[in-house]
Amino acid sequence: MLYMIFGGSGSGKSEYAEDLAVKLCPEEKIYLATLQDIDEEMEKRIEDHRTMRKGKHFTTVEQGLALETLDVSGQKLVLLECMTNLLANEMYSPKAQKEEPVADYIMRGIRHIKGQVEDLIVIAQDSFSEVPMDPEMRRYVRESGRVNQKLAKEADVVIEVKFGLPLMLKGELPLELKGDGTV
Repeated sequence: MLYMIFGGSGSGKSEYAEDLAVKLCPEEKIYLATLQDIDEEMEKRIEDHRTMRKGKHFTTVEQGLALETLDVSGQKLVLLECMTNLLANEMYSPKAQKEEPVADYIMRGIRHIKGQVEDLIVIAQDSFSEVPMDPEMRRYVRESGRVNQKLAKEADVVIEVKFGLPLMLKGELPLELKGDGTV
């Protein structure tokens, strides 16, 4: 199944997605990290996420571009953190492909990974809470909207996390995970 977990910055989406991943697959699983370590703030975020994952049986794979080249065959679950960073990498990296629309290219990579695993959880940022003034930022927000719409359309389950609370927007969690709405 393809799960899309999204929310604003600090919403609790990453913690929710990791807990969901552990419930779906208690054994070893892949944490696909797309954030590139470019400054001290990013380094701190990466370290915070590593701390959150301790003891949850994640093997970290760092790949911020070209998901269609990734071989995760034989894995049960992949958690991709996060679509927002992947989009920025694909839009602005000199190594990124430029032949097809970025949202289509990213979705081709998502389908490639999904075809190799039972469950794929993709974390995405809700980047529409503010309207940026800078034209390039507006372009990025539009592309974020395009890729998130495509992802939500193909996802079996879409959950928005606000203030640490999950809101089911599409689909259902597997029966064994249902209950009070938390995982």
